[in-house]
Amino acid sequence: MTDTVRQGINPTNNDVLIAVMGLTGSGKSAFINLATQSPNKLQVGHSIQSCTDAVERADTFELDGRRIVLFDTPGFDDTNKSEIEILRIIAFELEKQYRKGQTLHGIIYVHRISDLRVGGLAKTNFGIFRGLCGDPFLRNVVIMTNMWSRLSTEMEGHRRVAELASLDDFFKPAMASGAVMMHHAKDTVDSARAVIRQILKNHPIALDIQKEIVDQHKDITQTGAGMALDKKLAELAHRYELRLKAQFEAAEEARHERDEETMKEQLEEAERVRQLLEKLEEEKRDQARQYQLLQERFAKVERKREQVIHEAEERSRPEVRAAEARLRQGSETAERRRAQEKAELDERMKNMAVSSPSYSARVGNERNAGKFKYRTIVSGETYTLYNKKHKLFATLEPDNKYLRMREYYEKDSRQQWVFESDDGDNWSIKSVRTEQYVCLTSRGTLRAQTTSFPTFWRLSKKLRVHHGFRISSNNWDKHDGQVISVGRPISQYEQKGARINLYDELGGNEEIWIIEKP
Repeated sequence: MTDTVRQGINPTNNDVLIAVMGLTGSGKSAFINLATQSPNKLQVGHSIQSCTDAVERADTFELDGRRIVLFDTPGFDDTNKSEIEILRIIAFELEKQYRKGQTLHGIIYVHRISDLRVGGLAKTNFGIFRGLCGDPFLRNVVIMTNMWSRLSTEMEGHRRVAELASLDDFFKPAMASGAVMMHHAKDTVDSARAVIRQILKNHPIALDIQKEIVDQHKDITQTGAGMALDKKLAELAHRYELRLKAQFEAAEEARHERDEETMKEQLEEAERVRQLLEKLEEEKRDQARQYQLLQERFAKVERKREQVIHEAEERSRPEVRAAEARLRQGSETAERRRAQEKAELDERMKNMAVSSPSYSARVGNERNAGKFKYRTIVSGETYTLYNKKHKLFATLEPDNKYLRMREYYEKDSRQQWVFESDDGDNWSIKSVRTEQYVCLTSRGTLRAQTTSFPTFWRLSKKLRVHHGFRISSNNWDKHDGQVISVGRPISQYEQKGARINLYDELGGNEEIWIIEKP
C-alpha cells in the first residue's frame, strides 16, 4: 500500500475525529458500521484472523449537528502484521493528521466483556496504547466493553466490569488519569452513538506520540509507545535466550548419554529458537528505518501535491487575465454605446430647438391629427414586437397577465400592439386584443393591466438595424433605464415560452425589438 489510510473523504478542521482501537476480534469494525449506518460497510471478521491491516476511515455521519469521522485501526495482536508494523502504521497516520493541524477528539478502546480472563497479551497491548496516548490524553479516552450478549447473565458482566476497573496493571491507572468506562450492552445504534456523544464533550488535543515525533523530533523507538513495545520485545527476547540456553544444555546432556536422536532434536529446536531471536532483533533494528521510509514517502507525495497545485494556479492565470480583459472590453463597449446614444439624443434636441417655429407648427398639426412620430413609429398605429436574437414574437399569456415568447406559426403569436405618445418621447404600449397596457409593477416585473396611468417607455433606435429599437423604462424611478428583454443566457430549449421582463441593459441582441407593421 502507498498510504496507511483507506476509504472515505479527507476530514476538515471542523469534523469530530475519533479513533477506535482494541485487540483483534474485539468488535471495532462492527461497532463503527453500527454507528455510521453507512451502506459502505467496513469488513468484519468472525474469527481470530484480522480483517483490518491499515487505518480505515469510515463514511462520515451527522450527530447532534456535528460531522463525525471514525477511524478503524488494526490491533497490536494483528495476525497479519507484527506489533512493530502496527505501531508504525498507526503512528504514521497520527503524524500526518497532526502536521495538517488535525487532532483527535477522543479514542474508543474496545474490550470484549466476554473474555473469561485478562491475559498478558491484553495487558501488554493496553500498556502500548497508554504509551501512545500519554496521561494528558487519557481523559479523552472511553474504554468501551461490548459483546454482552455472549454472557450467561448481566450480573456476570457487572462482576467482570468491577474486576477490570480494579486491575493495577490494566484499566485502573488509565481510569485514574481520567479515562471513562462505558458499556455497549444492547448492540443498538442508540447504544453506539451514546458512546460517541461522550466524546463530543471533549476538546481535541494531541497524543503524546504526535508531540514526540513532530514537535520533539524523536525517533519512533524513543516514543512512549515505542519504548513500551521495546520493553515487551526485550522480555520476549530474554525468554528466547533462556529457552535457547535450555536447549543447548539438553543437547549437551544427550551427547553425554550418547542419545543421538534426542541431541539432534534439541539442536534443531535450539536453531529454531535462535532464528526467532535473530528475527526479533532484526525487527527492532528495522523499526526506525521503516518509519523513516514512510515519512520520506509521505513528504514526496506532499511535494508532488504542492507542485500540482502550483501548476494548476500557473495555468489558470492566463484564463483569469483573459476573463478580466473581456470584462473590461464589455464595459468599454457599453460606455461607448451610452455615449453614442446620448450624442444622438443631444443632436435630436438641438435640431428640435433650432427649428422651433416649424417644429411647433408640425407638432400642432400632428397633435390635431393625433400622429406623433419617432422614426418609423407613429402614435396610435399598430405594430408587432419581434425579438432580434431569438426570432420570436412578444405575446400575452392565455391569462392575459404576462408577456411570453411565441413562434410565428403559433396561435396569436403575431400579437398586435398600439404605440401611443403625446410628445414623441413618452410612449405607452397597449394590446389590441385585450386593450391592456404593458405596465411595470413595483417589483420591477412586466404585466398587462387595464389602467388610466400606464407606464411610459422610451424608444431608442438601433443604428444599422432595420426597424430595430431598444425599449426602456422612462418613469424616473429606480427602474428607469432598464430595458424590456428576454434575459440571458437562454438555451434553445428555453426560448419558446420564455417570459419577457425588465432587465439591466447589457447590450445584447435580446434587447433589440423589431417594431414593424403586421
